[in-house]
Amino acid sequence: MGKRSNKEGYFQKLPSGNYRGQIMDGYRPDGKKNIVSFTARTKGEVQEKIRRYLSDKESGVLTQKEHTPFNIWADTWYVDYKDQVQPSTYANYQYTLKTLKDHFGKRSVQDIQLVHINAFLSALKSRGFSQSKLNKCKAMLIQIFAYAEDNNMIVKNPALRARITRTGGSETSDKKDAFSLNETASMMHDLPDNLLGNSIRLLLVSGLRVQELLALTQQDIAEDGSWINVNKAIKMVDGIPTLGPPKSKKSQRKIPIPADYRCFAAKVRMQGGKAFIWSSSRPDLLYNVKRFRMQYYKAIRQIPGVRKLSPHCCRHTYITRLEAEGVPLQLIARLAGHSNIDTTVGYTHTELETLSKAVDALNHMGDL
Repeated sequence: MGKRSNKEGYFQKLPSGNYRGQIMDGYRPDGKKNIVSFTARTKGEVQEKIRRYLSDKESGVLTQKEHTPFNIWADTWYVDYKDQVQPSTYANYQYTLKTLKDHFGKRSVQDIQLVHINAFLSALKSRGFSQSKLNKCKAMLIQIFAYAEDNNMIVKNPALRARITRTGGSETSDKKDAFSLNETASMMHDLPDNLLGNSIRLLLVSGLRVQELLALTQQDIAEDGSWINVNKAIKMVDGIPTLGPPKSKKSQRKIPIPADYRCFAAKVRMQGGKAFIWSSSRPDLLYNVKRFRMQYYKAIRQIPGVRKLSPHCCRHTYITRLEAEGVPLQLIARLAGHSNIDTTVGYTHTELETLSKAVDALNHMGDL
């Protein structure tokens, strides 16, 4: 980290590889230092942003932000935020951003208060939006207003204390749940013996993310199906499949496959394409995640008694089964490629039967 004098600030290299520069630009109305932040891929780009900011301020351009419309400021944040996330994540942000801009529109950033944000989130809930959508909207509002706070446009971030009332539990394909033992057995037995059917079986016994499955090549699967090597993933950028790294560093892993199910991994290796296991007819050969999901739902609809849970619920099932068998959470996190155990805990869905067995030890508490 390199420190400089007032208004020249200091620079820091972030874990993502980007650089952040900060300068002190006077004091806020509450008496605290006014720290303005800038982020870019290189230190030189950060320095250029700082120079442009100081130049604009000196020429009086920044005074125009006293009543900046939300939609304009949201776009400004979106452009600046590009260097801080992966391209696939950045591309997906535009849908949430559109929801925010459609609602707040030309309303001044400085005039938006907590009550307005709570009303917006409540309106989304009443219109049937999912819990995930509400959480994404709140998270993005926090970032947009934090950016305004960092640039001395507002004194306090109104989105930090926004209230989200949890939505109801209607059963949809987006519901995060695990397949029951009976459902899992039916899928393992009744799915077709082809690339799709065996890939779904593999999701259930490996905990692979769909994006990781679609990026597999023959070399990533042992000939005998005993392990799968995860070192890349499909990212959807503006609707186009793109090959990139896994979700995190810990997502790069070698997954051992249980002996009873290695035949399915071996079949997937044999039934798949030469470039990628799942290859399209397109020149780039990469398979579309949305298209796979459509085929997945069509396949499980053919099996009586199996709920319409998302492909990601196969991963929930894998983690839940490991937890039910007493595998330590630390090991489950490694197998699933989670960065921390807290994430793993959120994937477990303990069944009543398992809980009942856990309390059997209390049966003889009164025996002395």
